[in-house]
Amino acid sequence: MTGLPSLPLFDGYDAGAFTLPEALVRARETHRKIHAQPYPAPPERPGVVIERLMQEVVDAVHNDTDLPDLTQVQAARVAEQTYQDALDITAGCEIIAADRIRSQLREHGLAVIKDHLKPAHAETWTGFKAAWQTLKEHGDTEPRHLLSAPAKVRKASDTCDQLAERYGRITAARTALTIFGFTCPDDPRGKYEQIRNYHELHPSRMAIGRTPWHGLSTRQFLGWHVEHGGQLWMPTPDEQKERVWAEAEANPIKRAAGF
Repeated sequence: MTGLPSLPLFDGYDAGAFTLPEALVRARETHRKIHAQPYPAPPERPGVVIERLMQEVVDAVHNDTDLPDLTQVQAARVAEQTYQDALDITAGCEIIAADRIRSQLREHGLAVIKDHLKPAHAETWTGFKAAWQTLKEHGDTEPRHLLSAPAKVRKASDTCDQLAERYGRITAARTALTIFGFTCPDDPRGKYEQIRNYHELHPSRMAIGRTPWHGLSTRQFLGWHVEHGGQLWMPTPDEQKERVWAEAEANPIKRAAGF
């Protein structure tokens, strides 16, 4: 069976992290229904039928009774072919359904980014910053230190956890679209794929060296950027390219090299 294309995209949709175009959702449902179709029960194989009939013929002669219907062999051959045809058609239908999803993603992937992932990202980032600010005002952001904190603070911490999970689903969905051509060749290291002001936060030459947020959990990553002025975003490939060249324009060395 052919697996569902771009699984993280649909996982995030199912979790309520973002919306998707109705046509894409319907295409996914078509694939899901086909994939859920049960296999037909395999029929009795012609060879088995022949062996059984030989026993029945001998028994009939021995007992002086009517001979069995030998057309059962031909019926078994027809049933076997019909069974194989059913398997081939089911597999072919799933391939077609999956290909239609891929075609829609290639055709409408940019709209998915602009009209669905980007708004969800903005809402998540705004909500996280507000919740994190509540934790900062309390004086601690670590969940293990907030077990006895006021209800408002505990709720803000829970919100940070929920929005961090949502953020992870949104970025995973965006990453899943890269195989359909939605990448920025001008940004091979992906510096600006999540952080609009990456160069301000990590100005190391050619992005050599670990970033300050390397190895952080998603919640910690988001918290770090709240506290350090990170401008998290969900750019289209063209918007990402513009940031790459804006950095190059501001850097005489890179500008001279035509970067």
